[in-house]
Amino acid sequence: MIKSRYQDTSSEINLYKNVYVTNIEDNTITANMYGNIKKFNTGKIAEDVTGCLCDIIVENGKIVGVNTKTDVVSGKVLSVSQDSVEIEGYGSVKLDEDFIMYEKENSLISNYSSIIVGYALQDFIVADGEVCGAIKNKPLQADNIRVIIKTSGFRDIFFNEAVFCADSGMIVETGEESYETAPGEMVVFNPDTEDFNEGRIKLIPKSGEIQFQSVNRGVGTPSYGGTIEVSLYDEGIVIVNEVGIEDYLKKVVPSEMPSGFNLEALKCQAVCARSYAYTELSNNYYSAYGAHIDDSIQFQVYNNSQRAESTDTAVDETAGQVLSYNGEVVKTYYYSTSCGSTTDVTLWGNTTENYPYFVAECVGGVDRGLTLTVESEFNTFIKGENEADYDYDCTLYRWSMEESVKEISEGFARSTGKNVGNITDIEVLERVNGGAAVKVKVTGDKGETVIDSESAIRAAFGNANVDMNTKSGTTRYANLPSTFCVFEKVTEGKKLTGFKITGGGYGHGIGMSQNAANKMAESMTYAQILEFFYRGTTLTLISSQDND
Repeated sequence: MIKSRYQDTSSEINLYKNVYVTNIEDNTITANMYGNIKKFNTGKIAEDVTGCLCDIIVENGKIVGVNTKTDVVSGKVLSVSQDSVEIEGYGSVKLDEDFIMYEKENSLISNYSSIIVGYALQDFIVADGEVCGAIKNKPLQADNIRVIIKTSGFRDIFFNEAVFCADSGMIVETGEESYETAPGEMVVFNPDTEDFNEGRIKLIPKSGEIQFQSVNRGVGTPSYGGTIEVSLYDEGIVIVNEVGIEDYLKKVVPSEMPSGFNLEALKCQAVCARSYAYTELSNNYYSAYGAHIDDSIQFQVYNNSQRAESTDTAVDETAGQVLSYNGEVVKTYYYSTSCGSTTDVTLWGNTTENYPYFVAECVGGVDRGLTLTVESEFNTFIKGENEADYDYDCTLYRWSMEESVKEISEGFARSTGKNVGNITDIEVLERVNGGAAVKVKVTGDKGETVIDSESAIRAAFGNANVDMNTKSGTTRYANLPSTFCVFEKVTEGKKLTGFKITGGGYGHGIGMSQNAANKMAESMTYAQILEFFYRGTTLTLISSQDND
């Protein structure tokens, strides 16, 4: 609880900072005190403090002093951290250590982490040059998303130099001033650019899009709709693209799913990408830099592939549609290819009670009647194939690779930082629903260790220098395509020479298999496909959702 207490010799005096007064009637103040509604007796107050943030002094249950805070600042939040909030038109303002945000219509409270960048949902109250609190008075009606553009290869968010141009020319806003560039004129920013003295720089195309010359993507030099914001931090320059969500999706869908897929599958991808985007608006992962997400696989790949008529159609024909469960938008995880089975969130250490719409189940084929958490039964499953599986014809439906003891031992030490010497045994200790391995014991001639996460297992045993056999030939992967796999010793006589890894699928296995969706689209609608992969969810228009 945010409370300061002071005492004198005669009675206890409590000072309550940043209290939200909701009503005054008959010499009684009703206040939201850190999520609890309290009533206090008071004498006549000279001013109406209803709806205000106040410091209240209470002595023996009676209010004896009220310090009203009425300096209000409103505007779109450009960034927020534990220490400060940046508000459009005002710049960066320090947050008081006792900062608290109240919901106007209920008794809910929160801290700085619930402030959503890119929107103006609250009034900020300033006292003594610091933001001491906020009153949230608007629901989130999301239309834009703010995306950090990473460097080439999606390696970093910080640039040493950023070069832009626009065929139509741009408006460059710096502080309270602006200037225009000629069509095609290059604008160069580096840490010594004087315009950074005015804070965040905003680029607005006169029409069309802005080309970002400092980045290389699958499309070559990418261009971005909406606006570009350029900010300087100690580590370098950060680029944020603010764009309408539907326009954002038209560059996500072709980057996440081949544009030649069936339209019903592309519609599935559009709904999944939209749902995922809406759930990320309030995650605060990049709020200190003024963004919701970045443009990499860490969230959703954005603007890496050319827009296409098919993917534009998929976005347009599902405009505003999301998947919801019990009235809340679902974070719709998806991946490339299943092995014939999905898994659930126990893969990542969560519980199915928290995410009941992710279910481990057979993807298309007849249920084999196997318990895939049992090692021997999963071994039978992964070494077999079923033509009825929706992913059966896909390259990575089944895969295998052999690594020598030297190759697997050196790769393991390199990727994990754990040197067990020459590996002598690899044992799966735990599989979750659907068969994905989540805990593996590795024994070597210098010791043993346990790898206990899906991502770590994939990194530990992949090898970019060793051929992997797939259904369409050989390839190489630095990480294993999935942990739906088994490990077997390879011997010559009695001598251990290496290990064979046999597996299936590509990706984590939670939610929708994109390749399966494409096969299912030959006979099913996108709504039916989504219901299959996200059980119990409802296809809903975002405008009908409660976005508080």
